[in-house]
Amino acid sequence: MKTLLTGAGLALLGSLWTTAYAAGLEPELGGVSTMPKPGPHWFMTIGFMGGGNLFNADTGEMQGKINVSDFTSAVAFDQKRGMVYVPATYYSRGSYGERTDLLVFNDLENLAAVAEVKVPNKLAVVFHRAVINPIGDKFIGLYNMTPAMSVSIVDVEKKSFVGEISTAGCGFVYPLTKRRFMQICGDGTVQVIALGRDGAETDRQRSKAFFDIDVDPVFDLALPKPDGWLLVTFGGKVFEVTVTDEIEISEPWSILTEEDAEEGWRVGGDQPFAYNAATGILFTVMHQGEADTHEEPGTEVWAFDFENQRRGYRLALEEPSGVIEVSRDADPLLYISVGFPSSIQVHKATTGRRLLTIPETGITANHIQAL
Repeated sequence: MKTLLTGAGLALLGSLWTTAYAAGLEPELGGVSTMPKPGPHWFMTIGFMGGGNLFNADTGEMQGKINVSDFTSAVAFDQKRGMVYVPATYYSRGSYGERTDLLVFNDLENLAAVAEVKVPNKLAVVFHRAVINPIGDKFIGLYNMTPAMSVSIVDVEKKSFVGEISTAGCGFVYPLTKRRFMQICGDGTVQVIALGRDGAETDRQRSKAFFDIDVDPVFDLALPKPDGWLLVTFGGKVFEVTVTDEIEISEPWSILTEEDAEEGWRVGGDQPFAYNAATGILFTVMHQGEADTHEEPGTEVWAFDFENQRRGYRLALEEPSGVIEVSRDADPLLYISVGFPSSIQVHKATTGRRLLTIPETGITANHIQAL
């Protein structure tokens, strides 16, 4: 049943307004606030039903909300220029109609949109960190999948679309030095693409095949190291990809002991790894299950000393989780998404000790992004 505001109701509201004014109460007016400079323990959550919520893990307080589209998978922070770049897909009728894909420029101080660049209507919607990343100092790479794979290049200085690079069989954008980025390919290799000063492709290299996609494929989530990336297979093998003038692939080591394997421990989840380069700690979400359960959430988080290839501690979870992230600083915090609506548990990364829980950080948190 609808309730209509009648003339008498309007008169009552007017009376209340007059009373409040006479009592000296000033009406609250809208305004624009600015955020403080993001700290090392800030993070963002994003999920299938929206998000873009920024939090300070030291205090548990929400700092702001980035306006993202229903199909935004991740964003890129540019603290040098004071910008947040948001890949966004919109339909003229909400969920259908004419499609428009954009890279939206948002001011980092107030999170307001200040510019946008039209890009090909091909943006991938996979809730993955590497759908957008910087390439060098002035370019942004956007991963496309239609299902053909490609990367759109945007010049953030000129705020213009540069062009589209075909990357058949290879996905995502993992940045490297010298205006280069790495991709993971379906034939068991990685490839590296270099850009010129104008943003056009100048070189492409392919590694040797180092994993078998039919036997033990790698997860498509790579973890950054100062000189390359880490890749983990479904079976728990860890590869280090180092890119200088050539692509070097390390011999793998396993996070699983024989006893772990016999007990059926496996990696799984939507965002099941995190790595802090400052401390050399690798984190994995673990569950007990059969083969091909790599999407299952975990019951434990394991922390490894990467240099010594040894497990440091096991953290039992009160609720299953498939999404973790770690801050980038030398005193890192570990973030674990649990529940529905999602809460974020904040732990001291070096010991696993829980520090606080931030409730209801979003309807879902399929993705946590450290700043």
